[in-house]
Amino acid sequence: MELTLYLSRKSPSGALLEKHRVIPLEVSGFSRGPQLRNLRALAGLLRAFRVCRREMKDDPPRVAVGFGGYASVPGAAAALSRRIPLVIHEQNVVPGMANRLLAAGARVVAVSFARTLELRPRWRKKAVVTGNPLLQRDVEGDRGDAVDYFDVEKERKTLAVVGGSQGAASLNRAVLEALPLWRNRSDLQIIHSVGKDKYQEFTAQAAKVDTGTLLYRPLQFVERMDLLYEVADLAVCRAGASTVTELAVAGCAAVLVPYPYATAAHQDANAEVLAEAGAAVVIKDAELDGRRLAREVDGLIADESGLERMRGAARSVGRADAAASLAELVLSQAGEEQ
Repeated sequence: MELTLYLSRKSPSGALLEKHRVIPLEVSGFSRGPQLRNLRALAGLLRAFRVCRREMKDDPPRVAVGFGGYASVPGAAAALSRRIPLVIHEQNVVPGMANRLLAAGARVVAVSFARTLELRPRWRKKAVVTGNPLLQRDVEGDRGDAVDYFDVEKERKTLAVVGGSQGAASLNRAVLEALPLWRNRSDLQIIHSVGKDKYQEFTAQAAKVDTGTLLYRPLQFVERMDLLYEVADLAVCRAGASTVTELAVAGCAAVLVPYPYATAAHQDANAEVLAEAGAAVVIKDAELDGRRLAREVDGLIADESGLERMRGAARSVGRADAAASLAELVLSQAGEEQ
């Protein structure tokens, strides 16, 4: 896997230059259990560490930032070896191995959720809850734009089903089973991000289902997630950190189905944040089928006041200023004496 180390430079006036150097790094993750490939992975990380350390020697950066995962380790470790202040950011409620290892040497630990500090109380003295940065568009659309973009109807209730960029097999299966149960719903429409790899096979199966008056839009992938959250009355999703953050910032009520094989069950912990706030209902992946999905969705969609409470609860958790907060934190460390 090719990773990239970005080294930005400042002009004499202190402004960040537009150009930056890009240094490709070849690293890979570790497998569970003793395997030969883990020795190769370790050797790759050591080579990447030496590259990063060499690049930081002559013109060291003022601050280094790591975002977790094995990809962050070489650069972060090289920065620590050069006594360069390190800021790490943890997306999930449950910290990953890389950030757990790097936290001891980091100057500041930024976290997306306050719940993380209950799991890692030793981080409290150096931790700041910034939220999870999201890419914000310069121009945001409204519900009218969303209706046109997805070619749906303004009057219907909208269910969004999103299994991530690759789709989610169990969510797709549950939707396929639920479609006949919704065939008489002239008040409901579904926008379903199936996943590029799964799209052809799934749509071939879905074409055999009589959807009646239900308006159903299966898509390979959703480019404009901002518009999807605008039009959705309810979303059915996994519970990755970015998804949970997007739901909260957008104020979208949700049914969350955490990925059951996520490391350290971190999606379960992410989902719990929204569930405890009253913004989401959580279904275990093993308990999800068409009937369970239809029952949960029908009950939530029918309760408009309940949906509004869920939206408010989601917004109370969301931090739309997370990117600015993290940037300010990083720049404050860059300005300190080394």
